[in-house]
Amino acid sequence: MGRKLFVLGGTGFIGQEVVVQAVAAGHTVHALARSGASAAALEALGAQVVRGEADHPDQWAEQLRGADVLIDLVQPPLPKRLGSRAIARIVARREAFATALGAQLAAIPDAERPVWFAISGADDLQPDASGTISHDSPLRSPLRGFSRIGVPARRAAERAGVEMTFVYFGGMVYGPGKGFVEYVVDALRKRRARVVGPGENRLPVVHVTDAAGALVHLAGLPREQLAGRTFLAMDGSDVTQRQLFDETAALMGRKSPGSAPAGLVALIAGKPAAELMTFDAHADISALLATGFSLRYPTISEGVRQTLADLGELKG
Repeated sequence: MGRKLFVLGGTGFIGQEVVVQAVAAGHTVHALARSGASAAALEALGAQVVRGEADHPDQWAEQLRGADVLIDLVQPPLPKRLGSRAIARIVARREAFATALGAQLAAIPDAERPVWFAISGADDLQPDASGTISHDSPLRSPLRGFSRIGVPARRAAERAGVEMTFVYFGGMVYGPGKGFVEYVVDALRKRRARVVGPGENRLPVVHVTDAAGALVHLAGLPREQLAGRTFLAMDGSDVTQRQLFDETAALMGRKSPGSAPAGLVALIAGKPAAELMTFDAHADISALLATGFSLRYPTISEGVRQTLADLGELKG
């Protein structure tokens, strides 16, 4: 039986795939659109459009009544260099948004309120003594990488006291778009790609098809299997940063990239970006798999090959 999903960020890299998969699965999808162009794009994907600004949930929160799940994929734009001042501005914006949205959700009667899917990245979680992150992992302390944004945003959202599900993607969601294309594919083509540090760190990743598929799959589960739960939507393959770059280069028929010191990358791109790329953890995705979800691309061997084929860059 189809569910009613409300999607924020439906025109983004992951959001578009969520809308496509959800509509294909028979769900009714309502998606927020700020502009006429966004509305047209969402309608073309099969979504029912709700007009409004994400930062002003009072404009559209009434449309959340009766939805089963609210999938929050809103992400503020990131500058080329993510310094401390930029982090502070982004955190303030994310906390304000989470607080405002939480207040609107709390005002909706329990029987009509959707479960809020709050989504963030792997480095929000603290690896245990064996270097593993899982659905039982605590939030990272002290903060490093993009947890400087994700953890404060989660804490602000939790203060609303509404039912939430926490979904964590890999440190990189790859596919034919966004960061993977810019920082890996295009950089390899232009011979500018660099592995950050030695590259031996296990970098949790997930293909965009599986990231979106996990959200759509979870949205179809009964409420009691979602509220208060945490799921890791990653491939769990323990691919290293070096392997990701080298395999992509080989499939493109390009030379493997050299390395750049993490300190230099921190100076150029900001410390959080360098820390994200050198994050090291094994991802235990057993909680997601236990719900019956299966990955279409369980390793980069399948996922990167398909991505490059989609981009017309597959040579190997």
